[in-house]
Amino acid sequence: MMDTFRPPAPLKFSIGNVKEKWRKWRQELENYLLATEKDERADKIKIAILLNLLGSEGLEIFNTFKFEPPESQKDYSEVLKKFEEYCSPRQNVVYERYKFFSCVQQEGQAIECYVTQLKTLASTCEFEEQENGLIRDRIVLGIRDSGLKERLLRESGLGLEKAIEIVRAAETSREQLRSMKEETAATVNSVKRNRRQNQPKQSSQDYECKKCGRKHKPRECPAYGKVCTKCNKKNHFAVKCFQNSKNIHEMKVPENELEIYIDSVTEKVQENELNSDSMNKKVETVSETWYKSVTLNVNDKYFEVDFKLDTGAEVNILPLYVLNIVKVKPKLSETNLSLTAYGNFKLKPEGTIIINCSTSKLKNIPLQFYVVNVKSKPILGLKGCLELKLIERIDAIECSKISKNELIKQYKDVFTGTGEFPDEPYHITLKDNAIPVIHPPRRVPQALQPKLKETLDKLEKEKIVSKVNKPTDWVQSLVIVEKPNGNLRLCLDVRDLNKVIKREHYQIPSADDIISRLEGKKIFSVVDLKDGFWHVPLDEVSSEICTFNTPFGRYKFNKMPFGIASAPEIFQKRNQKLFGDIEGVEIYFDDIIVAGNDEASHDAIMSKVLERARSVNIKFNPDKLQYRVSEVKYVGQIISKSGIKPDPDHIKAIVEMPTPKSKTEVRRLLGMINFLSKFIPNVSKVTAPLREIIHENVEFNWGKEQEMSFENIKELLTKTPILKVFSANDEIVIQCDSSKDGLGFV
Repeated sequence: MMDTFRPPAPLKFSIGNVKEKWRKWRQELENYLLATEKDERADKIKIAILLNLLGSEGLEIFNTFKFEPPESQKDYSEVLKKFEEYCSPRQNVVYERYKFFSCVQQEGQAIECYVTQLKTLASTCEFEEQENGLIRDRIVLGIRDSGLKERLLRESGLGLEKAIEIVRAAETSREQLRSMKEETAATVNSVKRNRRQNQPKQSSQDYECKKCGRKHKPRECPAYGKVCTKCNKKNHFAVKCFQNSKNIHEMKVPENELEIYIDSVTEKVQENELNSDSMNKKVETVSETWYKSVTLNVNDKYFEVDFKLDTGAEVNILPLYVLNIVKVKPKLSETNLSLTAYGNFKLKPEGTIIINCSTSKLKNIPLQFYVVNVKSKPILGLKGCLELKLIERIDAIECSKISKNELIKQYKDVFTGTGEFPDEPYHITLKDNAIPVIHPPRRVPQALQPKLKETLDKLEKEKIVSKVNKPTDWVQSLVIVEKPNGNLRLCLDVRDLNKVIKREHYQIPSADDIISRLEGKKIFSVVDLKDGFWHVPLDEVSSEICTFNTPFGRYKFNKMPFGIASAPEIFQKRNQKLFGDIEGVEIYFDDIIVAGNDEASHDAIMSKVLERARSVNIKFNPDKLQYRVSEVKYVGQIISKSGIKPDPDHIKAIVEMPTPKSKTEVRRLLGMINFLSKFIPNVSKVTAPLREIIHENVEFNWGKEQEMSFENIKELLTKTPILKVFSANDEIVIQCDSSKDGLGFV
């Protein structure tokens, strides 16, 4: 009998909300152990069962755990605790509180949903005994009804429960009043009948109520406030429940039935279809809601449905309850596709159906619908909207311009705080022959120590670094860099560590590649990821590898520190994954350029970037924002619709550079010139005297030729041309030349 109980399936740690998945999986495990009478077995047996059921991914994670003392790895509760810690993400309390205090009731949001949202947000804020009072304050400040807000402020001794009771009562009264107004106006959403011309109108005295079935005066309905025993909804009796209607010709879906919004739909192929010709489809959410009434013909039964027009969705959605209301049971075609609504809500369609649709302009247009068993608004996707000619393409629109400061204010949450990539924490992979190195502490100047301590305390509070109170195999030296604004940047001397790090060798785009893709663009913006590398969280093992010495004890980085050999590639890879699919966007490490053919297209792309950043917790630096300009500084060059030219700061650095005194300084000069070489005519010939004196077998001698070459370069740099951006679509002509000083081609 015990063998018939189904054990929990292996847990996938790499996808989805791992914390929630672990909570449910652990509950399944405990039920399984209890049902099979294994809950009283020895710890080592339960640990073996746990690791076996978790699967290979869970076993790999278990092997990374470090138990203190080592014997505790044989304790079942300690093993569960380790997995609990692994699956529970680190909480940035400051950011969690920011989300709580920024939460306001949205238009159309029920008060119950708003209170639940506040309680959920508060659960991660560590308010402790102040929690109820702060939730109460947030309700008072965040509700949309100004009159209700004023009433709450007048209430003396207002507690959380009292506040919730008042707003609930106000919302219920508002709904009941709306219902009564609908009764008075005799507005019926579910049934539409045409009265014969010779049929007299009913007076208010013999009015037959659609809610109770009796005759009474307006505003005196006995069904008011009562719950229907058939559908469990208020303000009507079961005898008049809309589900009893035999001939429904027009169906309006009430707004208060919206439990799940499917504003955008992602169509994904399941595992058994991976080898088919099906494609993954991703869509974006539309910013506004449009509705249109469409007549459907199902099994020769006609009825009208209000559809939400969502041009961001690639499929049409018809909730099952719509078919139930009109009492039709069409035969559905099976589908192996699953739907993902915005917010990663998974839906398994009941099937698909082809329905003839009609509007005032078109008749009997066949459309495919996915039938889903959720209380959502019916949705017409882009293809359906086009086939029914419900939308029209507009070539140009007038849009209001907002300033840089207004944009930062509008997206304050995106330009505030420290962000984090949503991917799994990064694991620094070391070579097999890696030998740990412990660097001795370096002395920090006395004048810098107070500022260093202040910086460490701030970073520890933000969970960027943590105190280390146990021995570690690796200890790095701290490198302190003072920024122009006086703040300190903490880096690590990781020369020894970098020698044994395995890199992923992810290809970084060159500046020329990026610029060539900006050909034809006219309006630009550049956003910079704030504290870029700190967006990459480290796993526990990698964090301990990044332990470093300070005069105040040892600390470790919880986020990717500056200087790690693999950091640029990992950062580029993750940043590209998040924003690389947006057309008109180019990414170079922590700098993202937004480029449009005109202001309207630029603004649309910019909005996508900012909304994407908001949804995945990416933070931009407001001080480095270049917004909506025709000429932008990017990848060390100035880009505009006319072409590219060198950054004036680079030219200034060479023009103001003193005469080199050694081969090292000449090499540095040549490196700076090489970066600007495409802007300097005959650069190889002009720099020949400088290159002659840097050879190993030549003694350094800065003479007249070198001085003339240096001055000539400075003069040429002040007259740099604007170069046209390369276009692969244009005809290409290659011109080559050579001399004793070098080879060249254009």
